[in-house]
Amino acid sequence: MSQIDQLLEQGMALHQRQQYEAAGRLYHQVLQLDSKHPDAHNLLGAVHVMYKNYKLAEKHLLKSIKLSGSYAPAHYNLGKTYLDQGKLQLAFGALSKAVKLKPDYVEAIFLLANTQVRQGDLPPAQVAYQKVISWHPTNYEAHNNLGSVLQDQGDYLGALEHHQAAIKLKPDFELAYLNLSNALVELDRHHDALNLLSTCLVHCNSAKVQHEIGSVYQHLGQMPQARQAYLSAISINPREGKSYRHLVEITKIDNSEKIDLMSLVSGACQLENITLESKEHLNFALAKLLDSLKDYGGAFSAYKVGNDLHRKSVKYKGSEGEALFKIIKSVYNKNSTMNVGGVISSDSRPIFILGMPRSGTTLVEQIISSHSLVTGAGELDYLADQVKKAKGGVMAFHKRFVKMNHDQLSDVAKGYLAGLNKYDQGLAKITDKMPHNFLYIGLIAKLLPNAKIIHCKRHPMANCLSIYKAYFASKNAHPYAWDLKELAHYHNLYEDLMAHWRDVLPGRFYEVSYEQLTSNQEEESHKLIEYCGLDWQEACLDFHNTQRKVKTASAFQVRQPMHNQSVDLWKRYGDALQPLLDNLYIPPEYVDE
Repeated sequence: MSQIDQLLEQGMALHQRQQYEAAGRLYHQVLQLDSKHPDAHNLLGAVHVMYKNYKLAEKHLLKSIKLSGSYAPAHYNLGKTYLDQGKLQLAFGALSKAVKLKPDYVEAIFLLANTQVRQGDLPPAQVAYQKVISWHPTNYEAHNNLGSVLQDQGDYLGALEHHQAAIKLKPDFELAYLNLSNALVELDRHHDALNLLSTCLVHCNSAKVQHEIGSVYQHLGQMPQARQAYLSAISINPREGKSYRHLVEITKIDNSEKIDLMSLVSGACQLENITLESKEHLNFALAKLLDSLKDYGGAFSAYKVGNDLHRKSVKYKGSEGEALFKIIKSVYNKNSTMNVGGVISSDSRPIFILGMPRSGTTLVEQIISSHSLVTGAGELDYLADQVKKAKGGVMAFHKRFVKMNHDQLSDVAKGYLAGLNKYDQGLAKITDKMPHNFLYIGLIAKLLPNAKIIHCKRHPMANCLSIYKAYFASKNAHPYAWDLKELAHYHNLYEDLMAHWRDVLPGRFYEVSYEQLTSNQEEESHKLIEYCGLDWQEACLDFHNTQRKVKTASAFQVRQPMHNQSVDLWKRYGDALQPLLDNLYIPPEYVDE
């Protein structure tokens, strides 16, 4: 055996034992003997990846590829280097090349699937994970990741199988427990989720697990248990900002729960080595406390810090929004929405409750779903999914809409109703309160002519301030929400589109004013129930006592009796809201308010 081969063999043995520094020294010796040795360049590049020395890693890996372009491990390690840096397109190219050179390269297929997930390309990632599992059924990470991909595509039952497999293979796999809990919650199996998390605590009593327990209890409306879990999370990790924010959201500042919120949050804000994400959560928590104390200047300052921090991680592309709203208005006109050309679906179960976030959609759903003949399904993605999954994406779907025949439209309706059926409890009506379904009012009118549509509207200043004060956890769900000018821009697009729907679909949907509902609860609630085609039930006035699960940011508020304390709250923020006021369209009905 040559000296080079001996050095490489020793280096790889050290490498396998994770003694990377020692292995790297041996690879350097090889390159001193032969500067064009592709294996040594590849292996040294892999060592630099482990130490996050990405420039050096790229240098050696590209050298290895140049010397031997058909060497799959070098392409794999280069892909890993790019993936670690978030260079997704480059990672995809390198990993695809590795798989092309070696079709059974399981590690490369796994990382390629991870890359596709981060790019939002879920179907091919699903296929890749399935391939990894078919070759290596004991790969618990592949099971967990496949479960997450299925969950992201709405297949929660399919997700259960793979998260459970991951846990069986690795009983202390915390991430799999958390993902499985999320899937169970989505299937309304909250108590199963709590039992699962109790099992998880035996293996890993972490802040993340305690926080998840708190979140499940919060969905169930069991606030004392939720508070205790969030406090447990904070005691384990005082730097977990998310738990402080959730605790503040469900705890009154009057100390009736014997929790000194201000001391807790202020103390956490002073801690060192807090992540930017935790700082976001802590500033939202602090802002809510200051708001409750009527320190509106201090509250706005904290809200702005939190929003500004989050804004750095999202992209709001106003021009893309303008293009989308423009195409919707041009496609869904009086001809395309009124000339149905035969009934697509006669299903009369759906009640769509839509409008801007924080406009009262959760409140309206809670009132209606308190009726004994109504199932409250919450925010459902199924209609948007039918549009997004179309060939060519959202814009292509809308452009093709007027050319779709009866069968094609029927397929879209069936796709939506298949999702809705998961929530069918045999009752007459099912609510879908996805706010942004206001984009699809024309589509709903065409597909489901017997569906009820309720538009929740609110004073634009009050609505936008409420959005700015809310923390939306779903990544990129509301990219406009974190900057006052961008918030005004999107709200203006929404107002313009709603004016369009009133013009092309007069009388097709019912509009409820947040201000009127909160000031005249009984009369407005009667009107809502009548519009839904239901007989009145007194339970609809006691909506806050309804035991249904609520998953949105309004989960705590809708369990309180109705009040109108937030109607004019925006006026108390004074000049701080001037950037919003300067850019926001105020409809005539609100001009004098």
